[in-house]
Amino acid sequence: MRIVHTSDWHAGRLWRQVNRLPELATALEDLADFLERERVDVLLMSGDVFDSPLPPAEAERVVFEFFKRIGTAGVQTVVVAGNHDSPVRLQAWGTLAELVNVRAVGRPLRAEEGGVLELGTRSGERAVVAAIPFAPVGAFVRALDLAGTDTEAHQRYAHHLQRMVDHLGRRFRADAVNLLVAHTFVEGAVLSGSEREVHVGEAWAATPQALPPQAHYVALGHVHRPQRVPASPAPAEYAGSVLQLDFNEAGEEKSFVFIPEAVPGRPVRTERIPYRGGKPLLDVRCTLEELERRASDLRGRGWIRVTVPLAAPDPDIGTKVRRVLPEAVAVRVELPEAKPAPSTPERRHLSPLELYRLFHRARYGAEPSEALVAAFERFRERAEEAACGR
Repeated sequence: MRIVHTSDWHAGRLWRQVNRLPELATALEDLADFLERERVDVLLMSGDVFDSPLPPAEAERVVFEFFKRIGTAGVQTVVVAGNHDSPVRLQAWGTLAELVNVRAVGRPLRAEEGGVLELGTRSGERAVVAAIPFAPVGAFVRALDLAGTDTEAHQRYAHHLQRMVDHLGRRFRADAVNLLVAHTFVEGAVLSGSEREVHVGEAWAATPQALPPQAHYVALGHVHRPQRVPASPAPAEYAGSVLQLDFNEAGEEKSFVFIPEAVPGRPVRTERIPYRGGKPLLDVRCTLEELERRASDLRGRGWIRVTVPLAAPDPDIGTKVRRVLPEAVAVRVELPEAKPAPSTPERRHLSPLELYRLFHRARYGAEPSEALVAAFERFRERAEEAACGR
């Protein structure tokens, strides 16, 4: 049996006013080529198909065309919902997607209600897939018919997730390839920084020991940096996101996991295959003059963030940078370190203008221009007039 693990597509993501969907569509087309060429039997998609619960129609078209293509080619797919997906919508379109061999699990379910899926390949091999989508801990509690409030459950996320894994793992069989696909954060995983902060961290963390030792492979989603989970008792990996999703991922190679041969009773070997189609993110630090000299080399190399060291604030620096380099999607400035502000008792005797000059020196490391001082005085006079009812 040949297996591919992919995750965190975030289809429909609008990032810094940039539509990343064309890049994702190219990457998925390349992935579909690989699945067909390598005659892959099973695709595991471990969550965050879309970037929002109500994705744009164009994003849905790209995703559904991909599933239609690989389903027609005979690939069996299991999809679980991530924290960016709508579990209800995923379950709804998943009903129709079964026609092209896609099984979608939106909420945690007991094994006999759809939490465990059995797949048969073209050559007659069998796979047992335990599916755990992202969900508030209370959903695990309800799925397992346990007592307790959501607050109590939230405090015991790791405990209830492990109970869910144990429950589903009882369906693993010695004559099948046993797989777990889950969207969750496992302790020790290294974040990229582009993950939704409210849903990662110790309060939402499973322990590596909760992963089932009898699984041939554990396919994880939620963390965008591709990586193994070294403390897991079974081979476990985060596939990571398809695209570099923010500048803290600049230079990170994105890839999916390929298992060329999975046989019941034998350990698996995994390979990493780079995605193709996404534009790289670049972080560049240079003066405006240096940028003008380097612009021809930087054009067409990806989405760029430019950091410009300045001696004083320049409100037009963003426009100036983009005039030289339209690919710059973010512009930052570095200003000289500000001197410490005077202590509070000294400020009590200062005029509004002196206080403003003090603020400007502390914030920007320089005296305000005459134009700024004049503007400040006009606004102050208007404020005083308004306060007096004139």
